[in-house]
Amino acid sequence: MVTEPREEVRWSPAARIAFRFFFSYFVLLFVSEGASGLIPGALQQKYYALWLPLLQWITGHGLHLDRKLTLEDAGISNLAFGWALFLCYMVLTAVATVLWSALDRRRQSYERLYSWLRLLLRLILAPILIQYGAIKVIPAQMVSPLPVGVLGMRIGDLFPNHLLWWTVGASSPFETFIGTAELVGGVLLLIPRTVLLGALLSAGNMLTVFLLNMCYDVPVKLASLHFLVMALILIAPDAPRLAGVFLFNRRVEPVRIQPLFARKWLDRAPHAALLLFGLWSMHGSFQHAADMYKQFHPPRPPLYGFWSVEELAVDGKVVPMHTVPDRWRWVMIAQPGSLSVQLMDGSWRRYTLDLDRGRQTLRLRKSKMDSRGAAARSVEGSPQAELVFQRPDPDLLLLEGQLDGHPARARLRKTALARGGFHWIAMSPSRPLSRISL
Repeated sequence: MVTEPREEVRWSPAARIAFRFFFSYFVLLFVSEGASGLIPGALQQKYYALWLPLLQWITGHGLHLDRKLTLEDAGISNLAFGWALFLCYMVLTAVATVLWSALDRRRQSYERLYSWLRLLLRLILAPILIQYGAIKVIPAQMVSPLPVGVLGMRIGDLFPNHLLWWTVGASSPFETFIGTAELVGGVLLLIPRTVLLGALLSAGNMLTVFLLNMCYDVPVKLASLHFLVMALILIAPDAPRLAGVFLFNRRVEPVRIQPLFARKWLDRAPHAALLLFGLWSMHGSFQHAADMYKQFHPPRPPLYGFWSVEELAVDGKVVPMHTVPDRWRWVMIAQPGSLSVQLMDGSWRRYTLDLDRGRQTLRLRKSKMDSRGAAARSVEGSPQAELVFQRPDPDLLLLEGQLDGHPARARLRKTALARGGFHWIAMSPSRPLSRISL
C-alpha cells in the first residue's frame, strides 16, 4: 500500500458523517479503555469512578436491573456496567458528530485524520488479536486437553457456551489453527504494507467469533463486535478496489493513504513504534499463554482420572447400579490430596485423600467445602475409607478394604473423552456415528 501525499478528494456527505462518528467513538474508547495497558490502571479507575453514579442510575432506571455496580466490572463489556457505559458513549458520540458536522460542514474530506484513525485502530486491534491468538496457539483458552471433570458433565447440563468451549478444547490442533489465524492477522496489522491483508483476515476471524458469541451466548458479544467494526473500517478505503477485482473483473489502481507527516522519516516513526510495541506485546502474550497453560494443567496426582465404578460389593454382596441412591457411580481424582465421588442420585461427596504409593493404600476423610466448592480441610475423626489399591493395567483400578466401617471391594475403569483418534477412512457401518446424516 503506497503512502504518498495527493490532492484532497471529495467524500460523500454520508462518508464524512460516518467518519466523524467512528473517529469520535474510538478516540473516546481509547482514552478510557487504553490499549494493552498503555494507560495506567489507577488513572482508568479514577475515570470510571466519575461515571459510576450515572451508570448506576442508568442500570436501575434505563435497563431496569437491580444490580450494584462496582469498579471491578469497569469497562465496555457485556456486564451491566459495560452496557450502561456503552450507551453513554453512544450518546456522547452522536452529540459530538452533530456538533462536528455543524461546525465543520464545509470540509470535503478527512484523509490525514483518517490515517491517524487507522493507526489508532491498528494500535488497539493488533495486540488484542495477538493476545487471543497466543492463548489458542498454546491451547489455554479453550483448555486442551480437557480437564478431567468435564467427563462428569452431562450434555443436558451444559449451557451453549460451555458446549462450545469444550468442543473446541477437545481438539488441540483445531484450537491452534484458529489461534494462528488470529495471531497472523494481528501481526500483519503491524506492518503498513500488509494492513489490508491483516484487516481482511481479522475481519473474517472476528465475524466468526462474533457469530459464535451470539449463537452460543458467550458473554463477550460487545467486545467482538467492536473488533469486527475496527477491521471493517480498515478495509473501507479498499472496498471499491476489492469489488472491482472480485466482482467486476476490472483493473484497479493502488490506494494511496495520506501520510501522517510530510517528512518521510517522521511519517515512518509512528509505524515503527507500533511494530516494536506489537513485538513486545507478542512476547508478553505468549508468556501469559504459557502461564495459563501451566495453571490449567498442574502436575497430575497418582491415579489421576475419571473412573467408572463398574462393580461395588459391600459386606460381600454386590450392589447393582441404580438400586441404592448412595452407591458409588463415578470417582474423580483431579488434584493432589482430593478425591470426589458421584453417587447414583447425582450428588457428589468430596474427600481429602491420603495416598501411600509404597504401601498401595489410600485413606479418605470427608472434607468441608469453601465458598467455591473446593476442599478446604478434612473433618476430624476416623477415615471413611481405608482401601488397598491395585492397578493391573493403566485403565483398571481395584480397591479393597473398609468403607464406612463395612468391608468393601470395587472395580474401577478409567474413562477417556473419545479414544477413536483420527481416521481418513470412515468407520464401519456397525458404528453408530456412521449413521449420522449430514
